[in-house]
Amino acid sequence: MPEIALYKLEPITDNPKFEGFAFVREESVRGKSIGNQSRLVWDFGPDDIKARGRSWTAPRLAPFWSPQPVIGQVKPFNDYPCVNLTIPAFSRRAVDALSDFLVPNGELLPLVTNVGEYFAYNTTTIADVLDQERTEIRWLSDRHTVDQVFEIDRYECVADRMRGLSIFRLVEMSSRTYVSQVFVDRVNERGLRGFHFIKLWPLSSDVDWREEDQAQRIKESLAITQDRAFPIKGNTVVLFLPIAKPVPAKAETSRLEALMNELDSILTPPMENPNAAYSGCLEGNDYHDNYIRLFLSCPSADILVEKIRPWLQTLSWNGTIKVLKRYGDISDIGCQEEYVDWR
Repeated sequence: MPEIALYKLEPITDNPKFEGFAFVREESVRGKSIGNQSRLVWDFGPDDIKARGRSWTAPRLAPFWSPQPVIGQVKPFNDYPCVNLTIPAFSRRAVDALSDFLVPNGELLPLVTNVGEYFAYNTTTIADVLDQERTEIRWLSDRHTVDQVFEIDRYECVADRMRGLSIFRLVEMSSRTYVSQVFVDRVNERGLRGFHFIKLWPLSSDVDWREEDQAQRIKESLAITQDRAFPIKGNTVVLFLPIAKPVPAKAETSRLEALMNELDSILTPPMENPNAAYSGCLEGNDYHDNYIRLFLSCPSADILVEKIRPWLQTLSWNGTIKVLKRYGDISDIGCQEEYVDWR
């Protein structure tokens, strides 16, 4: 019989291999009017918590939903990228593996992506499982009502109330997604990727769930780079692409987009081996002093330059491309840096 345990479900946010989605249209988050109804259609939070207190409900979105376009550097092996960091989103592979948990406890809402079939998820099951006397809650005010919960410092559950649960919200935490041990076990058994589980209960009295989670994140980060001396984003490589004028021309912008797609493909681990050695990630670009600048974060600038050298040598671009190694992160203005001959 599986252990009875409570976890907070989050996407992976500190590994560049696992990026998330964002809604293209603002109304996807804010909502819009439908006919004579004026309501927050795409608001995934409760709309009756102040009026109903502990009996609040999660509004149904499926009757009004149309497939929503999303953007983001999500890799096709990411099964739980989320949208805007907080809205659950599952890949088709994850839905197939978890359907007996997902379908009874919420709504699968189709998304429009360029990386495969994904669904936003509106969790509609609300669970009242906390032991009120032993749970440690920080409140926003002296009114100890569910709309005034700021944070839960220690979770203590009534074990019998946890039975039969898989994915749900807590009465006291409407904006977060929680799962039980059976959900965690299924994800691990099916080899699904992109999920981050924070164990909240049961824990020993001397264990803080935040400290445990931080230790786990550090451990996972070291596993990615395989070397404590090389943090995931410890170094930076900057590519300088010359342009004719201070602002890129339309043709240069179009070529840049294709170039960035090529670079992203080189740096993305293959679908069949997402645990391949990580060398770096394209973070963004700007233009300055008649150059387009591409910024890449990486554990090692030396290793990354060697990784992209063959691509640079075949790259077609008007003018001489410059490559800068920076032995510090993107925000480190005083780190050692040097231009390199990549030809």
